[in-house]
Amino acid sequence: MDANHTETSALVIIDVQNEFISTAGAFPISDVCRTDLITNLTTLIPQFRKTGHIIWIKAVYGERTEEPSCMQEHPRGDGILGSNEWLAAATHVHPTPCCKAGSFGADIYPDVFALAEPEDMVITKDSYSAFSGTSGFRFLDALRERNVTDVYFCGVASGTCVLATVVDAVMVDGLQVHVVLNCMGWRRLNTHQEAIRRFKALHVNLTNSNDAGELECAAESC
Repeated sequence: MDANHTETSALVIIDVQNEFISTAGAFPISDVCRTDLITNLTTLIPQFRKTGHIIWIKAVYGERTEEPSCMQEHPRGDGILGSNEWLAAATHVHPTPCCKAGSFGADIYPDVFALAEPEDMVITKDSYSAFSGTSGFRFLDALRERNVTDVYFCGVASGTCVLATVVDAVMVDGLQVHVVLNCMGWRRLNTHQEAIRRFKALHVNLTNSNDAGELECAAESC
């Protein structure tokens, strides 16, 4: 990071899209976490914006029923989630399309996206990790252009796209990685619990939206 520029923070909101948040989506998250996710995000976003950047990550997946070669290069493992290496290379592979370009499911959930501002960046990805493929270059460039040193990840789903992105984020030099636990969605509680275990193993900072004062302080490099 350029020492001549002020260090900043970014809140990265991953895949908060109709496909997952709406009950009409093809892969809806659990009712247990949906309301809290929306409520906590709509509180956190304007608070964080006072001193930090907001970056929206939006998935648009191709229709695949077979794993691409980049996924096949890594063992999936036999746990309830794929291995970290496999997740970081993964994309949606399923007979049912997900977040198809131009579809209702691909749109960011309107009740949350209503809080977006013109200065926000929206990055479209076609893999689980926001750092994968061509979107990865755009995302990393966005962080560097904004001189981001602290990045706070939230969104959907904790055990797939959020975890995959965090796996890659901890490899970026000069980046302090945080995970906002109460601003996450999941389809099954056991996968969310496993995601938390892996976040801890990756030694990232775990926080909550009700610590907004501390997040704001970090954004100001207190």
